[in-house]
Amino acid sequence: MKNQRFLLFLLLVIVCSVFFPFGTGYTQTTSPRDETIQSSEPPSASDALEAEEIKEMKGKEEEETPREISPEQDENLIKKGEQDKGKEEGEEDEEDYEYLEEEEMETIADPLKPFNHLMFDFNDKLYFYLLKPVAQAYKAVLPEPVRVSIRNFISNITTPARLLNCILQGKAEKAGIEYSRFLVNTVAGGLGFFDVAKKYCNLQKQDEDFGQTLGFYGIKEGFYIVWPVFGPSTLRDTVGSAGDFFADPFVYINPTTDIGITKVNSDIRSGINTTNVVNETSLTIGTYEEFKESSIDPYVSMRTAYFEMRRKKIKE
Repeated sequence: MKNQRFLLFLLLVIVCSVFFPFGTGYTQTTSPRDETIQSSEPPSASDALEAEEIKEMKGKEEEETPREISPEQDENLIKKGEQDKGKEEGEEDEEDYEYLEEEEMETIADPLKPFNHLMFDFNDKLYFYLLKPVAQAYKAVLPEPVRVSIRNFISNITTPARLLNCILQGKAEKAGIEYSRFLVNTVAGGLGFFDVAKKYCNLQKQDEDFGQTLGFYGIKEGFYIVWPVFGPSTLRDTVGSAGDFFADPFVYINPTTDIGITKVNSDIRSGINTTNVVNETSLTIGTYEEFKESSIDPYVSMRTAYFEMRRKKIKE
């Protein structure tokens, strides 16, 4: 009986030692399959946050760590920097040049400004109270085709002055165009009432005068001056107007005035100019009004526009 109990106790100890091992040094091992299963489990939110923070810290360390640059890359960077610097300097030079041009335009010589301003106001009132009403009445009487024909006729009979200035400036091509226009319009255009040369031959009018001829040879424009009735001008263009007067062949027809140099007839010239002014105003009514409305200071705008227009014509 005792032997049976001892065997039963011994069997129990063996079973416990197999299924329940003893000892503090015991470590549980996992198989590769168990590791795979454990690694496939989704990480917790705290683990993901820690991983993200570690990644950001590594990225900052990489950014702060200077990269090694090869000599070739260094040379390319230097060249690029020099090119960018040259480009910026070129743009600055361009801006400086434009600024100088604007400054030059702003510093127009106007020592007679009080007188010029007075004459500008006088001509302004002359336009609204006399010239415009006359031009409107003139427009009401004559239809536009007739007024355009009058413009063409006056342009044709004043060809000699333009032709002479083209020759004086050595512009042979322009002189040939003016001469051809005069022949074609006089013969085929009914003494110039129809601009056949422009319509069918594409021969454009060459707007040249003595003021432009003087400017072509380097004579400075001088100071700005506004003449009553005649409007804006410069010292150079005023002298040029005298040259245009003597270049007009009509002033020598039936001369009535002896000026010492020669005898002239200013009545024909004055009649042609007056007709031209009234006729042109009738064809352009509203242009001056729009100019005044769009200008902060009409006097300054007129002065600047006149200088720009004259300088452009001289360069052409």
